[in-house]
Amino acid sequence: MSVNILITGGTGFVGRHLMETLVGEHTVFALVRDAARLEKTGLGGKVEIIHGDLFSCDPLPEEIDLVFHLAGLTKAIFPSEFVHVNYQGTKAFLGKLKGLRRLRKVILVSSLAAAGPSDWDEPLTEEMEANPVSLYGRSKLMGENVVREEAPSPFLIVRAPIVFGPGDMDMLDALKLVKKGMLPLLGKGRRRFSIIYVKDLVAGMVKLALSHFENETFYLANPSAVEWEEFMRLAARLLGKQRMHAIHIPVPLGRLLAGCAETYCRNFRQRAIFNLDKFREMRNPCWTCSPRKAEESVHFAPHFALEEALDSTISWYRANGFL
Repeated sequence: MSVNILITGGTGFVGRHLMETLVGEHTVFALVRDAARLEKTGLGGKVEIIHGDLFSCDPLPEEIDLVFHLAGLTKAIFPSEFVHVNYQGTKAFLGKLKGLRRLRKVILVSSLAAAGPSDWDEPLTEEMEANPVSLYGRSKLMGENVVREEAPSPFLIVRAPIVFGPGDMDMLDALKLVKKGMLPLLGKGRRRFSIIYVKDLVAGMVKLALSHFENETFYLANPSAVEWEEFMRLAARLLGKQRMHAIHIPVPLGRLLAGCAETYCRNFRQRAIFNLDKFREMRNPCWTCSPRKAEESVHFAPHFALEEALDSTISWYRANGFL
């Protein structure tokens, strides 16, 4: 059955894949600040545009049935920006939804960073207490909590781990180093992460949104975590690199490099993924979560094998001239 769906953050990495999945089957409204960015996705004529942002926008259509709230900040020049967008922006946006009489559910796309790192042999589950270690993670948890407290309809919170796929720019720098035969590793210990291919994440999000579940939190991730070195060596093989030189960066040096990167970005008003806040996450060796609740609730299961998904991602980088 076709429904009317409003998406925030639709021009972002995950948002573009979500819109591609929904258009044609449902009526999609996109809240966008810059319509030109939407046109670049190739979806400009297929979605209804609502001009504005989380704080100020055109009136929302009364016929909205579902809302996917993806808009958020993952990179910041100043720490206060995380709270401003991920918490205060979410709070302001929820206020705009109060007049939507047909609204059935709000789906907030959050992050594993809101919950924090895990123990090596115990992936996080939804009932475990959150313990974010970064400013970004704390701001995402604040956003979750305001949805729990102030959503004008039933809600779902979807926590995603590392997401990769065509259009992702955060993994590009690491892959550029891999292409050169370099494999940077923080410290000498093993590092384990939960991951998910963007198309599998979107499929799970849609399944949950259209399900009868309400007012709950779900992790969406591949059932098996990966070790970072193995993941990068798989990327190297797909890139045709036969020999890799592992570069073990001591943790104190990693902290120094993160501080230098942050100072540079602040001086030149640039946002970058690597900074002291990201280092607070990176120094923890294990970030894993269990998707069992989603598996049992809506029969969620990733469709794409890891190698196929990573090969598709690398192919996209190559086709667009990034690798």
